[in-house]
Amino acid sequence: MMRGVIFIILTAQAVGAFAPVSHRQPFRTTSLAAENSPQGPPYSGPAVKPILDGIKSPDDMKRLDMRQLKQLANELRWETLESVSKTGGHLSSSLGVNELTVALHYVFEMPEDDIIWDVSHQCYPHKILTGRREKMSGLRQLGGISGFCKRKESPYDSFGAGHSTTSISAAQGMSVAKSMLNKKRNNCIAVIGDGAITGGMAYEAMNSAGYLRSRMIVVLNDNGQVSLPTGTPSAGGTVPASQLSTYTSNLLVSRPFQDFRSFAKSFNKLLPTELQDMNKRIDEYARGIVSGGTLFEELGFYYVGPVDGHDLDNLVPILEKLRDSDSNKPVLLHIKTTKGYGYPPAEAASDRMHGVAKFNLGTGEQTKSKGIAPSLTSIFANSLIEAAQEDRSIVGITAAMPGGTGMDIFGRRFPKRTFDVGIAEQHAVTMGAGMAFFWF
Repeated sequence: MMRGVIFIILTAQAVGAFAPVSHRQPFRTTSLAAENSPQGPPYSGPAVKPILDGIKSPDDMKRLDMRQLKQLANELRWETLESVSKTGGHLSSSLGVNELTVALHYVFEMPEDDIIWDVSHQCYPHKILTGRREKMSGLRQLGGISGFCKRKESPYDSFGAGHSTTSISAAQGMSVAKSMLNKKRNNCIAVIGDGAITGGMAYEAMNSAGYLRSRMIVVLNDNGQVSLPTGTPSAGGTVPASQLSTYTSNLLVSRPFQDFRSFAKSFNKLLPTELQDMNKRIDEYARGIVSGGTLFEELGFYYVGPVDGHDLDNLVPILEKLRDSDSNKPVLLHIKTTKGYGYPPAEAASDRMHGVAKFNLGTGEQTKSKGIAPSLTSIFANSLIEAAQEDRSIVGITAAMPGGTGMDIFGRRFPKRTFDVGIAEQHAVTMGAGMAFFWF
């Protein structure tokens, strides 16, 4: 009979997993966000939003030139800020993909083309551009719109989500189905973060996509910031879980940003075989003999990047080139972004204001309720600590959600008995089963 108890705490949300690296190259702040953001409080956006006012669906964006697209991105950022300041929600993840959202909806033709947002907590700009601007006041409210993508809510929400690491599998399934139906257009784009891509399901999907040569684009949004920084003492220390994220980050951090010119030179691998041979030397010169994307290329993907995810001047033509390619080889486009970009309080906060309550837009100060009753999370964590003081076989396992499950509290008391395995629930459960054989 087993004496111990094992607690497996599963997650329902992705978190980032790239530790900040001090020698990262600085971003080129080419969007209007950096130009128009005030240097100190009180912070405020544009008094009017003439470009955004004219956007009722992504089709309305097609008539805009680059200058107007940049203005739209700035107006969209402040619209997101103003909305979330009144309702609370996932703020910084949406700010980080603001320019990417504008670029994707400008280049692709939704809902015929499919854009799948992994987790989809970063989808607020997407919702505003797809006819739900007036409904943002009901975000995450009873009877209002969801904080995640929801197929029944809009035809522009290609895939429902709320958990991480599902986007690549979904995009591949859609691509295969479109091919079987002989669809003339087959553009399926999965947007996945640097935390979610550490989940094993992402690599199962990429392995399959490379093998089946599924036409799809995976956009890896690398913001180098743990979405919910743990700082939690555990058996692995306090750094974000996953050696894989460290490997990928270290491989790519030293490479310069690709602009459109260097991308055009490296586009060779999507060309017919005979042209590839002719241009091989050019390709090797542009990409470097040792590619930062080796891991992804070994899985059968054509790797592009890193690209500044806030630079519309380069992001738009690169996406257009990938869209218009006749190749069926899957592509991984690696973009670098700053979480909370364009709003100084978010950029300065340790958690980049990942999930916020209502807040003062001018200062960034959050209005949090002063509840007297303890939270269910704290009750669980303290009860677990009490039991663990009497029974040394009790351990805690979390899948990248220590703060949301109480494992951060448990970890501070029992760091050697706390295990954060990253976004890997299947592994967490089986690891727990293995430990149970030895009475844990």
